[in-house]
Amino acid sequence: MGFHTLFYPDAEPDECALRGSRKRVIAEEAVASIIYSCGTGNFLAGYLTYLGASVAACAAISMIPVLGCVFQFFSPFIFERVQYRKFAVFLLCVLFRFSLSSMFLVPLITGDAESSRGAVLVLFCIAFGAAGIVTPGLTHMILNLAPMKRRGQYFAVKQVVAAAVNGLGTLIIGRQLDHFLRTDNPYTGFMVIGVVCLCLSAVDALLLCSIHERPVEYTSSMHIRDILMPVKDAHYRPLLLYIVLGSLIGGISTSFLSVYELRILGLSHTFITTVGIAASCAGMAGGFVWGHYADERGWTRMYRVTNFFTLLCTLAWAFVKPATAHVFAPFIMIGSTFFTAGSGIASSNMQFFYSPQKGKTTYFGVTSALGSLVSCVSAAAAAALEPQLEGLLGEYMAIALLFFFSGSLGLVNYFVNIRKL
Repeated sequence: MGFHTLFYPDAEPDECALRGSRKRVIAEEAVASIIYSCGTGNFLAGYLTYLGASVAACAAISMIPVLGCVFQFFSPFIFERVQYRKFAVFLLCVLFRFSLSSMFLVPLITGDAESSRGAVLVLFCIAFGAAGIVTPGLTHMILNLAPMKRRGQYFAVKQVVAAAVNGLGTLIIGRQLDHFLRTDNPYTGFMVIGVVCLCLSAVDALLLCSIHERPVEYTSSMHIRDILMPVKDAHYRPLLLYIVLGSLIGGISTSFLSVYELRILGLSHTFITTVGIAASCAGMAGGFVWGHYADERGWTRMYRVTNFFTLLCTLAWAFVKPATAHVFAPFIMIGSTFFTAGSGIASSNMQFFYSPQKGKTTYFGVTSALGSLVSCVSAAAAAALEPQLEGLLGEYMAIALLFFFSGSLGLVNYFVNIRKL
């Protein structure tokens, strides 16, 4: 198959090709989820700790994925102009996956920890810069492929498969990493992660190539002033306001979760990934439950229910103590995954339906970029505040207080603004 046929076909795909593409989208997301999990969360916190980074530095670096989403402001200038978007999506996804995977191999080249931290930071920024630009185009492409009458069921299946594959994959990777940590050979464990992720990145690229894209109905030449369309749209603005305020408040604690679990609550990689399996099962159940709920009751009602309980889970982290973390942390992790399984797909679908046919990529990009921008601001403020709180209250109480503020203020935003949707 030639380049033109692969990325710019002469005819729209038939129903058989669309069915096959939907299945490949599910497989691609499952593979991509493993790469993402290995390059973020507790694996990233452990790797940065191995390279000598402090708690505040780990928290700051973990916010780079959110900061990268600010690049979604520029996404419409790439994707709104063309009917076929797969080629741009493919290039950016390849850059994202391979940059994220290769950062685990940096010490093989640099030699010392300080140079390695610098190189890892550069690769991490490149990866999530590409991820930020590609996300609105990729999201629109997938939503455009989904069946109209069974959207909730389709997204539920997609999320279930990704959760199952991700849970099993990260459990195996976490166990091998803990094995090398116990034998005082940590870098071998991180190097294995890098090699596995590079192989999965190649598989992901092949799957992306094999997806048949449905061309978008409307294209436009974007102008700078068009970035303000979602802000000016009175029908869309309540959803935008709720998401942006939620991101601002959530940024207070989000960047600390992985380092909180690993370094302060004392949970191991094996424990976190094992609970992750149970959480993945809860996510699978949540995908089916909330998908069917949305098909019957509507996305807005489902969004309200799942957001409320997700915020309660955030607040609950403030009351988990190191001595009892092995007992209570699993309940919060499982509950959070169960409800996030609904709120995540509800947010995307509500943005899809609330936005006009022309300019959907702009709406996706601006919503995510604004949310990411304010989240980074609050995360940076929290990262600057944490050492001061740590000096006054101790390491544990400092971060617990940040989770308390994040959960409490999130519930205030919920009760004030969710009724406007």
